Amino acid sequence: MSDLSFQQGDLADTRFQYLEDLSTAYWYSEILFTAVEIGIFDCLGQDMIPLDELSSRLSCDQDNLERLLKSMESLALVINDRGMWFNSQAASRFLVKNNPEYMGHFILYRKYMREPWQGLSRQLLKGELPSAPVGSDDADEKFFNYLYATDALIKIKSPGIVEKLAGYEWHFPLLDVGGGAGSLLRALMDSGKKNAEKHQLYSADQSLLFDLDDVIRAAKRLYPEASDWEGFAVSGGDFRSFEFEETRKFGLVILSNFLHAYSTKEARELLGKAISLLKSDGILLIHDYFPDRTAKYRQKGTLYDLNMMINTYNGRCHDAGDITGWLKASGMASADTFDLDTDTSVIIAAKQNGPEPESNGENSHDKIHYAAMDAGFKHAALLPAGRVVISSWPRLKCRFGCEKYSTNLKCPPYGLAHEKTRELLSEYSQVMIIEGAPPGLDFHKNLLDLEKKAFLHGYYKALSFIAGPCTICAECPDTGKCRNPKLARPSMEGSGIDVYATCRNAGIDLKPVTRKGNYIKYIGMLLLD
Repeated sequence: MSDLSFQQGDLADTRFQYLEDLSTAYWYSEILFTAVEIGIFDCLGQDMIPLDELSSRLSCDQDNLERLLKSMESLALVINDRGMWFNSQAASRFLVKNNPEYMGHFILYRKYMREPWQGLSRQLLKGELPSAPVGSDDADEKFFNYLYATDALIKIKSPGIVEKLAGYEWHFPLLDVGGGAGSLLRALMDSGKKNAEKHQLYSADQSLLFDLDDVIRAAKRLYPEASDWEGFAVSGGDFRSFEFEETRKFGLVILSNFLHAYSTKEARELLGKAISLLKSDGILLIHDYFPDRTAKYRQKGTLYDLNMMINTYNGRCHDAGDITGWLKASGMASADTFDLDTDTSVIIAAKQNGPEPESNGENSHDKIHYAAMDAGFKHAALLPAGRVVISSWPRLKCRFGCEKYSTNLKCPPYGLAHEKTRELLSEYSQVMIIEGAPPGLDFHKNLLDLEKKAFLHGYYKALSFIAGPCTICAECPDTGKCRNPKLARPSMEGSGIDVYATCRNAGIDLKPVTRKGNYIKYIGMLLLD
């Protein structure tokens, strides 16, 4: 998802440069914090401004400002066209104050959280409790700034969450636990009102926004108009101890960025409490950072988990796999997990089995990605079939250079000629390039298991290509007839596939191993359609 080198961790990388880039990663955020703080984006607005005028408006040294602007240009935050500076599209949209989608407060909220991170080593070595972030001692102001930032973020994420829930049969009333200022609740209520026949008649004042008293007070300050609070009730308290009326049940319970504030034991108990508040046909929506969801932002869940360790007393990010296990143990009939296009994911769980979701915007390839991760592979990248590079030279390389030439029935001179491979690939739209590690037989068997899972997920044309010679048998029979055609698969290289170029197209860094003991990558391919 990013070209930033410190996000591209690779077990086969032997360069110091990766470590150096990782050690200076904070430079990137400091540039952004500074630009927001001194008002560069606001000053540029939607205009094109020369350097001297910009430095005058900002009261900055012109030479120093130019050096900062050049670094911002390299990060695609601003643009320089013949001496005129202006905001990038993302900066214009999110970092100019008079825009409705302004996120500058959220960026500075991240800066506010920076100092506790500097105590990470003390917390690990001495078990110290996290210190409060440096900032205002005024609790109301603290909650207001926090709420302003997080509410702006949830507005960005809400459309994606609503889209994932759209295919499910859910009903009013709604309960939003830890919902802050209620932006996600409002988005879901608007969606329900637009589909009144599907979700039953809309009933005012039955839905409930629930959060801490301090948060509710800040939310009322953020949204001072009475019209902002129409259609649902608001209640403050601690969800852990708050006692709901025994007869009060909800058709949809929302836990958005809530469970990560608690330990494993507490989170599981609170999940059970949320389930107990559902109607018999109720739906539970969990939106959070999950460390085991790695298809789009592979590090963010684990990093956010550390953030909870540093900035809370016992908070942690829980794996989606663990939460779905808790849900099933609590009697929920189904639980589906979907990644958003941002860095978070949602779990949608139903109390009883219903019709298959009509449409939830799910990319079904994500299921295969996570199946690959569950199988122990290191990486899985989706690639258009047309970007698989096929040439004549790989089979010649097998003939002139491989000691196993003519000894394996899935490799040259047997197996698929490169023309046949090209013809086969023309019948597919997508492939998944799979990265793993020795031993070869385990890699082969895991790839076969993944092929089977893809088939069961509806990819009935699923077919895998293995890394190097087939390893199912110690050696092929002299008869020239494969003993295990059900398990044997063609070799990528032996079928004319340029594995190095194909990996490059898939964003996987593959280089020849030059030293004994270095990490070895095995590459397989799964044809999908």
